[in-house]
This record gives sequence, structure tokens and C-alpha cells, in this order.
Amino acid sequence: MLTKITPTAGTMMKVLLIKILIAVAYGIILGIVTIPLSRSLTLSRTEDPADAAVLNKISLKLISVILGIGASVAVMLTAASTALIIRNLLLLIPIFSISFVDSLVRKIPNPLLLTMLIIQAGYLIYYCISEKSVEELSKVFLGFFIGMIVCTIPSILKIPMGAGDIKYSGVIGLTIYAVGYFQAMVLMALFVLMFFIYMKIKKKGGLKTQIPMGPFLSIGTVISMCFSVFDFIG
Repeated sequence: MLTKITPTAGTMMKVLLIKILIAVAYGIILGIVTIPLSRSLTLSRTEDPADAAVLNKISLKLISVILGIGASVAVMLTAASTALIIRNLLLLIPIFSISFVDSLVRKIPNPLLLTMLIIQAGYLIYYCISEKSVEELSKVFLGFFIGMIVCTIPSILKIPMGAGDIKYSGVIGLTIYAVGYFQAMVLMALFVLMFFIYMKIKKKGGLKTQIPMGPFLSIGTVISMCFSVFDFIG
């Protein structure tokens, strides 16, 4: 008769500590690597080197590292499986870079979107083989379809949204599926609204002011990868 071994509280604490330390180390690397990557992608998409000058600031590098650590720890502690942890940690690299590049030159690099697709494809191949099921593929196609369709709403409301934002939206739907995508869009809308209110208070613009959507969508995506509203109401 086999005896089921239950992990002790001490063992669980050690595992948790190791996961946090790995996440912190990865977050530091993520924050550091994101800056030169974003600078290179920005400079290749602008004729003015000054557009990337802000990336040389020590304060921004520190913010990048802090955000990298926070996002990595959140991913490490919330993902349901090791494969999902690896996928989500890898996705943070293009997501972070998209935020920086789009905020500086309002362009979302196609190579970063392709990187996200490759990461997701690798995860799907592993999942389908290990689970012996292709059920996950239906979620992918539905998420991508919804991600592309929903992007028509801002244009109807006369809110500027570029081609890069539309493609990014579709890729996000493809990676975090329909439920996660809708949550990310709601969060993006809330962050954009708060930004517009800030702009109005500071008299720097209003609802018609064009702003990069990439950073706001990225924030919503990272939060939705880690936390689902159903975790709190279910």
C-alpha cells in the first residue's frame, strides 16, 4: 500500500522562497534587457535619436527593473503550471519592450509580435502533446478573432487606434484567450480614462489627444495573465 506524502509547511515555504528568488532574478534581467532592446527598436523606427534618449536615464532603468521584478513574481506565484510559468515569463520580454517603444514613437514592432506568436506556439505544441488534446486551439482562434473584432469599437467611438494596436490586440487575444482578453481591455479602458482625467486636470490635453495604447494594453494584459476576476467571484 502506497503512502501519500504530504509536503510539510517548512517544505512549502522553501519552495515558495525558491520560486520568489528565481522570479526576482528573472525580473532584474528582464528590466535590464528591456532597455537596450527597446532602444534598438526605437532608433530603427525614428530619424531622431532624441526619441530614445529617455531610455538612458537611470531612473527609467530602475523603474524597468522594479516593474520587471513585480511582474515576474506575480507570474511565478499565480501560473497554474510550470509550462505556463515559462510561457508567461517569456511573454513579459516582448510585452515590456512594446510598452517602451510604443510610448516613445507610437509604433509596435512586428518582430515583438512575432516573438509572442512563437512563444505561444511553443506552449501550444507542448500542451497539446502532453495533454493529448487540441481543445486549447479553439480558445486560441476564438481569442484571436475577438481580439481583432473588438478593435473596431474604438474607431466607431472615434478613438484613434493604429494598425499596430490592432495587431497587438489580436495577438493578446490569441495568447490569453477570450476571457483574459476582455478583462485586459476593461483594465486598459480604466487606465486610459485615468490618464485622460490626469491630462485634463493638468490641462495637457483631453479625450481627443492621441496617446499610445500599447502601454495601457500591456498593463492590462500582464494583470490578466496573473489574476482573473473569476478567481475573486468564484
